[in-house]
Amino acid sequence: MKFMQKKKIIAPSRSEACPICGGTMWGLYDVGVIPDYGLAHPFAEVCEKCRSKFRAEDETGVPLEYCEADLDRFGFKTYSTDTGNMEKIARDFLENFETRWEAKKVGLYLWSEKPGSGKTFLLCCLARSVMIKYDLQMRFVTASDYIAAIGDSFKRERGEHDRSQVYRDCRLLVLDDLGAEKKGDWQESEMFRLINGRLNQGKVTMFSSNMPPWELRVNSRMVSRIRKASIVLRMPEESIRDKQSDARQAEFLKDILGEK
Repeated sequence: MKFMQKKKIIAPSRSEACPICGGTMWGLYDVGVIPDYGLAHPFAEVCEKCRSKFRAEDETGVPLEYCEADLDRFGFKTYSTDTGNMEKIARDFLENFETRWEAKKVGLYLWSEKPGSGKTFLLCCLARSVMIKYDLQMRFVTASDYIAAIGDSFKRERGEHDRSQVYRDCRLLVLDDLGAEKKGDWQESEMFRLINGRLNQGKVTMFSSNMPPWELRVNSRMVSRIRKASIVLRMPEESIRDKQSDARQAEFLKDILGEK
């Protein structure tokens, strides 16, 4: 996959912290980093000079491969099927997060049976874009890691920090890979406490899963709360990850074989 040259289009602030980004760790660049994604607008990107510092200080939990995710980076046109409505919903989520989605206590539930369809990437793009636009606390966690965090809190001694609390308190939560976590009475109880508590407090949760909520192996009470807390959208059953891997391999081999 070829990368186009980036061009900085906004001057940094007057700060001695960093000559590139002025200490903000962010810069706004012109279009055209990944052609496959069909970028059409300027986008924010982590300052090259401060990238390592940003990764060390990032506490959102967003996977490293998506640490620079932004909605304008998501390739809605990469799919062979029409994703126009999905793009409209995603952009409305960003533009009207406070006045529509948060006001109605509604998030998104993205699912597809096909791994690599872009569920997690799209949620990370949305979550990071919303976090930056509205300056709010956002966290990303897989369902399995949340259960593990709860288990650790059971074991901790009194006075130690409960690392699971932030997922219940943050204004926007991405709960990834729902349905893949270990099943059991206490696990289901804790997952219900998280989802129900956030819904009651007006906190927005976004989910991803390999199945629709009505097929999750949980009780009907949990399914009801998930459906009340989110708009359910099915992603195209295509592996964008495989397409990108094939493109990278083809480009790599082309360089080795000297092909144009």
